[in-house]
Amino acid sequence: MIRFLFLPLLLVSSMAAARPDNIYDPSRDAFSDYQNARISASSKHQNIFVIAGGNWCSYCYKFERNLKESALDLVIENNFILMKANFGDGNDNERFFSLFPEITIYPHIMIISPEGKLLESTVPSTESEFRGLLSKYAVTATSA
Repeated sequence: MIRFLFLPLLLVSSMAAARPDNIYDPSRDAFSDYQNARISASSKHQNIFVIAGGNWCSYCYKFERNLKESALDLVIENNFILMKANFGDGNDNERFFSLFPEITIYPHIMIISPEGKLLESTVPSTESEFRGLLSKYAVTATSA
């Protein structure tokens, strides 16, 4: 019996060890980050790209890995003001999330104008759909 329990425990512990560092910071105030992102977006004439999720979300880690492997993280970095909004782990960032329609699936993408208008709130299901979203809302950075 002990041998049978050991294998699942070994698998679970190896999966936990394979997980990269936290991708969200639960101590951050997303509302404050959002205010700063709006200022930056306004001066650079770019939209805000919000990735909402939490360290508890296995799909959030997969999404993050896919962004890096496909180099789409660089597209976001060069064409948007990137903001990560933590949900969970003791900080639901209610002040920030109350500004927008309820999110029920994570990771969740929101595109917000510098003026604070929600342009898109979605969970793209394919890389093609995601690339289309980036193309639709990307604005190349300009000097202030």
